[in-house]
Amino acid sequence: MVSHISKTFRSGRGQVNAVVDVSLKVPTGCFAAVMGKSGSGKSTLLNCIGGLEIPERGEILCFGTPINRLTAGALSHFQRHHLGFVFQRGNLLSYLTVAENIGLPLTLNGIVGAARTKRIETLLAEIDLETAAKALPHELSGGETQRVSVARAIAHHPKLLLADEPTANLDTTSGAQIAQLMRNMGREHGSTIIMATHDRDLIDSVDVVITIKDGQVQGENQR
Repeated sequence: MVSHISKTFRSGRGQVNAVVDVSLKVPTGCFAAVMGKSGSGKSTLLNCIGGLEIPERGEILCFGTPINRLTAGALSHFQRHHLGFVFQRGNLLSYLTVAENIGLPLTLNGIVGAARTKRIETLLAEIDLETAAKALPHELSGGETQRVSVARAIAHHPKLLLADEPTANLDTTSGAQIAQLMRNMGREHGSTIIMATHDRDLIDSVDVVITIKDGQVQGENQR
């Protein structure tokens, strides 16, 4: 639950009000899209929800935890155990193989050995990239990179999956496949998903559309 949060930045052009008194509640297990034009504040809102940015005002409750009030160490622990992130360009580690990238959050959460290997194999099968386990990120297409990014984000069974413009660099077909993959994997693992996007072709994939403009929520529509 997000309650009356605001986030501002200072730049050479003065103060930018990225998020302005935003309140919203996304039901557990829901796939929600935060939609708006570039610069509308949707990415900043997602970053605040995930603890990547701290709002100046308001409160963010993630499954009962006020994450904007946690210490740096407690926030890192919460993120590592309960959150998954999918970024616009995948953000895979270039020096790790596909399997190693997917396995990274498992290692960070102390899941090793046979359990880690089995989980990676299962996820590779789910994203249809079993033959790419030993490939490096630069050997992947854009769509494949995002599929690996989704698998990595969901690997440790996070309660909340945050996706910031995950289809922005993909064609329409690949973008729709990524959105459907997130929906399917989220349902399978019981994750709540919040995706920032400006792509209206993805509306059919989500349960709730939250429209944001100039840092303010304009409306919420159930699908």
